[in-house]
Amino acid sequence: MKPHILLFFSLASCLFSGCSQNDYDSDSVTGKDTPCQSMSFSASLPSSTTKVTETADATKGLITAWESTDALQVFHKYIKNSTVGAMQGFTFASKSAGSSVTFAYSGASEYSFTPNSFLYGFNALPTAGNYTQTYNTSSDNFTLSLSGYGSQTGTLSNLRNYDAMYGVSSVNTGGTPSAMPMSHLISVLRFDLTNAAFTGTLTSVAFTYTPSSGSSLLPSSGNFTLSNSGTVTTGSLTGATSWTVNNIAASSGTAPVYLMTFPDTRSGTLTITATASDGSTYSRTITLSAFLLTSGSMKAYKVTLNLVPPTTTYSFNYYMWDATAAYVSGTNNYNTITSGVATNSCKDCPTYDQIQMYIGAGTYWDSTTPWKDASGATHTGGLWLKKRAYISGFDAGTATKSTSATPTAGIPTPTSQYFFLPASGYMSGSIASNVGSYGFYWSSTPYSNASYAYVLNFHSSNVGAYGDNRYRGFCLWSVQ
Repeated sequence: MKPHILLFFSLASCLFSGCSQNDYDSDSVTGKDTPCQSMSFSASLPSSTTKVTETADATKGLITAWESTDALQVFHKYIKNSTVGAMQGFTFASKSAGSSVTFAYSGASEYSFTPNSFLYGFNALPTAGNYTQTYNTSSDNFTLSLSGYGSQTGTLSNLRNYDAMYGVSSVNTGGTPSAMPMSHLISVLRFDLTNAAFTGTLTSVAFTYTPSSGSSLLPSSGNFTLSNSGTVTTGSLTGATSWTVNNIAASSGTAPVYLMTFPDTRSGTLTITATASDGSTYSRTITLSAFLLTSGSMKAYKVTLNLVPPTTTYSFNYYMWDATAAYVSGTNNYNTITSGVATNSCKDCPTYDQIQMYIGAGTYWDSTTPWKDASGATHTGGLWLKKRAYISGFDAGTATKSTSATPTAGIPTPTSQYFFLPASGYMSGSIASNVGSYGFYWSSTPYSNASYAYVLNFHSSNVGAYGDNRYRGFCLWSVQ
């Protein structure tokens, strides 16, 4: 499947204004600073950014707004009582909500900005512990340590908790910070999972990613160093191998899953598995090559998931031909008749003629449908045969007959007209061999030689009816 880029986010911008230039100047007469009392900043976000996400819009991307509970963490070199201090952090709380709000510092101490220094601002994430900042007081460089990304819910409204946003502004000689553009460090990935059956809530959606280059696109943690110009100079990402979310809403055949992740170029294999409320499983594995995720942008991909057939468990009955008891290595418990039909364990198996009619109607080798044996081990490999009711002339014995054919690879349609024989292998000593690769099923017809009987044998490239040794441990089956 070739993915299509549907939407992109633009970078957010916050314009900071507040105290006048005079509020930051040193008094030439007294030599004392007149600090900005409230340090109020106004900030706005255009509707195409990702600060707060509520609803998706086909034109603008995601509709966004500030909330009254939002906060900015601002770091700067400060002046207090005429003394220039090292960089320090302050939290500015939002005083309103909407597309434009005011942030104010309400601490007891009074500070002013240091002229010609850099001022940093970060959105304060509402999820505790999602990120921390460490900064070098001499170089003004920042390191962002990001964590907690594995607990995302995959829903649109939850993305606000994982948006790491930063900005840098120099402070002019008058002490007034210039405009501060804010940039998103995290990118957004949206998978539109589709299947006609998706009309209600998916109970779970699991992602498994195996990277061939770069880190996993399923985020775990990351460390980024920002220079004093606001650019990311280095980054170290840690990606998770799996990520599972629950209760994803679906309607009209589509279930969108959102993921905040790290910018990077990735290549690898991604498996998506969804479970519906009725227990049905849908899955798809896709290969991503040079998959670029950019800071502050969103990529949306439509991925069609396919129904995974329920895994059936088979308990195989291995017998010597027409034996009176199940196969036991070292015994010689088989029927030696040379005419007529089986009268013991193989009496309900198809006849040699019926096997030929099954082969003549066309067969399919299925290498993908999983099934389990009695021990719980999972296998693939088996043969689809057309049911007798859909083979013209089967009961009259006049249908097309064949002793050998090459099965068609795949699963026939409609499957309701076929039945499945798993590749059961055969008994060798006390263990079953070649399970999943070969199938051996007895007929009820003896061979003219008392040591042989007719059998159905199949594998990926051939299906045939022929005579084989009666002492072998093959499976029983019946006409369907």
